[in-house]
This record gives sequence, structure tokens and C-alpha cells, in this order.
Amino acid sequence: MKKRVISGLIITCLIFTGICSGVMLFLPSFGSNDGSYALTYNNKSIPQRCHYINNTPYLPITLIGSYAKNPGISLDTAGKKLVIDLSKQNIMMADDAATNFVKTYAGNVYIPLREIDQMLYFPLNTTGQFFKLSYTVSGNTIKMRDYSGTDKIAKINQNEVQAVSSLIDGEGDTVIFNQNDTVFITGQTDNYYRLSADDGSTVYVMKDHVTISEIDLSKIDFYAPKKSKFKRNGEKINLVWQYVGNITPEAPAVKHKGLDILAPTWFDLITDGDGSVENNGDKGYTDSAHSKGYMVWATITNNMSTKGSTAFTTKTFNNSGLLNKSVAQYIFYSCLYDADGINIDYEDVADSDAAGLVAFTALMRNYTERQGLVLSIDTLIPRPWTIEYDRASLAKYVDYLAVMTYDEHYAGSPDAGSVSSLPWTEEAIKTTLEDVPASKLLIGVPLYTRIWTVDDTGKVISNPSANMQTVRSTVAKKGLTPTWLDKGKQYYVEYANGENTSKIWIEDSRSISNRLNLISNYNLAGSACWQYGQAEESIWEVFGEMLKKGKSVKAYQNPY
Repeated sequence: MKKRVISGLIITCLIFTGICSGVMLFLPSFGSNDGSYALTYNNKSIPQRCHYINNTPYLPITLIGSYAKNPGISLDTAGKKLVIDLSKQNIMMADDAATNFVKTYAGNVYIPLREIDQMLYFPLNTTGQFFKLSYTVSGNTIKMRDYSGTDKIAKINQNEVQAVSSLIDGEGDTVIFNQNDTVFITGQTDNYYRLSADDGSTVYVMKDHVTISEIDLSKIDFYAPKKSKFKRNGEKINLVWQYVGNITPEAPAVKHKGLDILAPTWFDLITDGDGSVENNGDKGYTDSAHSKGYMVWATITNNMSTKGSTAFTTKTFNNSGLLNKSVAQYIFYSCLYDADGINIDYEDVADSDAAGLVAFTALMRNYTERQGLVLSIDTLIPRPWTIEYDRASLAKYVDYLAVMTYDEHYAGSPDAGSVSSLPWTEEAIKTTLEDVPASKLLIGVPLYTRIWTVDDTGKVISNPSANMQTVRSTVAKKGLTPTWLDKGKQYYVEYANGENTSKIWIEDSRSISNRLNLISNYNLAGSACWQYGQAEESIWEVFGEMLKKGKSVKAYQNPY
């Protein structure tokens, strides 16, 4: 019988953990209908129960200090978080420079707690390394065990590596490992390493498939080795942002061929703070994404929707203490949640801070390179009022620059119109290419539109955003026949709304295929979409066929 080992069975998650000071989080309560799991510690049952939600084990905070021990971690029940002073932890980043930078400047970081049935729980997958605990999920039981200094830590160095539970031909089970899976080595034969599972079982893997580390995790509080940085090698790529509030939504359940990178909006600079970063990360999300074949690029923001963010961004750029702390925390949190890259989304930046944004990006680049993380940045389209983005200088320090070619007509627009007509998009590409190499450029693709309602004079009454499915349903329910606008390369509908008129410039497979055609025409790196929750599932096939297989735009002429 063949079985696949998932994260946590033989794999001992190299768990990267985090905590920052002073943030109050409003967390939803989860009821007993989520179920609870039994809990064991070193193969012995303990009375406490735990939960397993979206790939993450949540343990009751009553275990902290008994089974989960680290004197450098404090419990803030009022703020619903665990707080860690990294300066007092034995941490190890990819090299000494990164280690010293994070240890010197990150200060207090935090890990959010989760409230379930009026009780607080901590995530084991992001705290396990700090508490020297590994775990497995077996049926309805979470099995914990202490790290042991006698166990050697190693990584699988190839994909689809087979291990066997018996060295006798024809007996036992086959277990599949993937590249970079972490394993415990407890013994060896001439040709095989013996691996110990947390449930006490044993499997064997050929030595050539394992790279042994000299690191003893039982003596380290946090370890973030250098990743193998993604290299595009000419392939067209597609990123999609996924909006995150306090709780991260689930990662896509399947691997879409037209989608390569998930960019959850996880980490935000705390406005009027001390350089600390708000943490909304979720290790279970990363594990799930990786298991499907996605990369995860954590999106960081300057909290641009918060009052005072522009002024505080200026202050941060001009204060080395604030700047270093924010960068150190961004790097730490990204490693904590096992991200493959960092996406910078700093908006509403003052015009005078163009050089400051470049310096910030250069500092980020120094440490993302050390950690093997991809670095990208988002910019507005080139216009006289977007001079805060020195695109030519920024392009020197990032792997990719995403130009947000949408919001041609936005929430505050005085006139109704397209969110992103093709001429407007193409002009943005041409002007951006004056400063940015095509090999680094991602074009923004909106997965939303607006339903504009105007009075008989054309004055905008309302313009709420609408996702693709809402628009499709509206067209069907009202029996509308969309009109193709060849100049803008979009379908358009309008209908009576009382005494007013509602208008929609539609985003669908045909409008998006015309945008993706520009990627081929200008030989760009790919696309970046806002945002995942607004898309129809079928749209990813368009990205897959056009970006990966070179399918013609002519194949998408009649979506209705």
C-alpha cells in the first residue's frame, strides 16, 4: 500500500515563529462544531484537548510553561498574543549578517492567539521551534514530542523521494517525500538512513536523497536557513493577491495551471508605532499552498488606509531605528511563515519620499537575498502625480515590479468608466518600460469592476465594486445583452435603476485575454491580479492557456 506523508508525520516542521508588541487583535470565536482533537506528549496521553483548523494545530494556552516551555516567551491574554523578545532568543538566520540584524533590531515580535469556545489557543506550527516541540497529526490526535539532541536534522534533497517502512523486499509501506522536507535521522545502514516518525514508527530512505545539517534544533530557538530562490527562466508567471483581515482565508484547494504565486496581505507597518509590524500570518496557509505547488510571497504594506500612514511612512524612512526595526520584523515574519518572497505594497507615499522608498527597498533587498527570498514591489502607473515611485532605481533592487494598471476610474471618480481599459493599460506598460526591464515587469489585472449608477445628468450616485460572479449573475438575471467596445476591449451593459441608470464595464475572459496578449507582445514577465476572492474559478484557465501555452487571444471571443 502506498501512502503520502503530509507535513508533520515524519516531517518535523522547521517552524518559524513570530510576535510584535502593542497590537490589539479582534479574533472570531470558533465553536465546538469545529471538533476537537486528542493530544499526546512523548507518546503519552494528556488531558487537554486541541483543535486542528486549516492545516494548523491550536493548543490551549494552559500548556505554556508545562509542556510548551520557553522562559523568553510571555503571554498577553488581554492582547491575545504571545510575545517574544528576539534579542533574548538563540536565533539563527541564513548567515551571520542576517542573524545579527534581526537579533539587534527586531525587538518584540508576536504570534496571535485564537479564541475557540471562549478559550485562547496558540498555533503549534509557528511556535513549535521556540518550544522545542515537533508534532504529527494522526487521525483525531495531535502527537507532540520534544526535540532531542541525539536526533540529527536533515532535509530531503530531491522531489518524489520514496522511503520504505521495511528493508525486506515486498514488505511494508512506501512513503513519498518532496524536496526540502525536514526529517529526523536516528540510525543508518550502509545505504539507508533510518528516520523516526513522531508516532514511533520507522522508515528508511537512501542516503543519496538526504542532506544532513549540523544544526541541533534542540539548542536553537529559531532557525531560518537560506531558501533556494525562485528563478523564472523565461516562463510567464502570474501572481494573485489575497486580502487578509485578522484571519487568513484558506489557500486555493487545487493548483490552477494559470496561477503560480499567492500573495496574502499579511504584514503591515503599525502607524504611529515604534517600527513594529502587525502580524496576520498563517503557517497552515503556506503549508497548504506549498503542498499544491504554489509559491507564497508575503505582501507588506505601510497601512496606507490608516489615517496618518503617509506622515508615519516619512518618519520611518528618516529614522534609522524605525526603519531597521520594520525591515528586521518583515524579514523575520516572512521566514517565520515560510514565505518564498516579499511583495512591497507601500502606497500613499509622499512625493518627497521617493528616495526614502528606494533606500527602504535596497535595505530589504540586502536581507531577502541573504535569505533566498524573491523581492517584488507594486507601483502606480507613471503619471506626474506618482513621482514617489522612482521606478528606474527601484528596478535595480527588486526581482519584479508590478504596475497596478487598474482603477482608471476609481471609487472617487467624478465620471463613470472602465476600471482598466486596454489603451490605458497599454500606455502604462509603455511608459513603465522606459524605466523597468520587460523581464521584471508584471502588469496588474483587475478581477473586479464597478457597478456605476448615474442620474440623468451623468452624476455618479454610487459605484460599488463587484466581483466577476456578481456581474455575470446580474447580466443573466436581467436578461442583458452585452455590447463589445472594441477600443476599450471590454463588454458593456447598462440598465434602468429606478430613475437612474446603472452601467458596467465588464471584466471577463475576453477582456482579460486582451490584457494577457500584451504580456506576449511586450515580452513581459507576467501578471499580478487583484484579488483572488473576486475571480471566477474558470478565469485561471485563461491565464494558464495564454501564459503557459501561448494560446491566441482569438480563442476568447464570446464569453456570453
